Formats: sequence, structure tokens, C-alpha cells
Amino acid sequence: MGCFADSSIGVGVRVLVVPKVESEGQFAFEALVLSDETLLRVAKYIDAHRVVGTRVIIEPPVYQAVTVVAQIRSRRTSPDVLRSRALDALYRYFHPVVGGPDGSGWPFGGTVTLDDVYEILRAVPGVKAVEEARLFPADPLTGERGEDVHSIELSGARLVFSYAHEVIVSTK
Repeated sequence: MGCFADSSIGVGVRVLVVPKVESEGQFAFEALVLSDETLLRVAKYIDAHRVVGTRVIIEPPVYQAVTVVAQIRSRRTSPDVLRSRALDALYRYFHPVVGGPDGSGWPFGGTVTLDDVYEILRAVPGVKAVEEARLFPADPLTGERGEDVHSIELSGARLVFSYAHEVIVSTK
């Protein structure tokens, strides 16, 4: 569960509930969707422990799907093995709960940049070079991705997660 303070609600607190996702790699977007029952249980618990007079809003964050399409060059590593390593690194880094710059989950707000993508891929064992990388905002409900961008702002209650990365490995 994450917490995010929002002064726009007046005297009170907004609590953004993020489920613990068991996978540290790729997972379906549905794993982030909380049931009404879960949100009600959290709301009842917080209501019983809040300071009297404090307004508390309980809701999920807005998730920003991020897709990376990259071409990397192998340093004597099997293309299949290297592709798997690169995908694992991307899914782990853009994981809302265990990813992020320090591996403790993505903070609310901040920015995802193409520079982050290059840094992640260059650190994968067996990568000789990152020939090209592109970053896309995506819609996990429709499967569509937007135009490629240099950065994605995660303003307010937005939280990043990986969606449908593609990695091509060349051996030349």
C-alpha cells in the first residue's frame, strides 16, 4: 500500500492503495486492479484509526503503462538468453512495487526517461551496445501505445508499470 498526500482535498489525507504484486517481473495489468471489497476493507481499517475530523480518501493510483522497444547487440551471449535478461531488467525496473531507481518501488511523481532505458539495458550482462531504444506511453486496456517520447511525467497520483516490452538482439 502506498500513501500520497494531496492538499487539494483540504484538511485530510488521500491514501492510494497499491496491491502487492507477487511477480517481480512481467505481470498482467489486472493484478493491479483492486476489488471494491479490498478498498472497503482498507477504508474501514483507516476510518477506525484516523484522527477524528480528518477526511480520508481511499483509492487506487492512476497507472501509467510504459513500453520499451529496443535493439541491442550481443557480446558473445546467446540472443535468446540476452533477450530474456534484457526483458527481465526492463520489467523489474518499471515494476511499481519492487522497481524504480533504488529497487524499492516507484515513487509517485517523477519522470521516466529514455536515458533510464539506455542505462538499464547497458547494465545487462552480455550487452555489447544498445543500438536503439524507444520509450512509449501505453494503454494496458486497449493495448495501444502512443508516440515515442524522450520522457514520461508521472505527475500527482500516477505510478509506472511495464507493459509489452520488445527487445531485438543482433550479433554483429
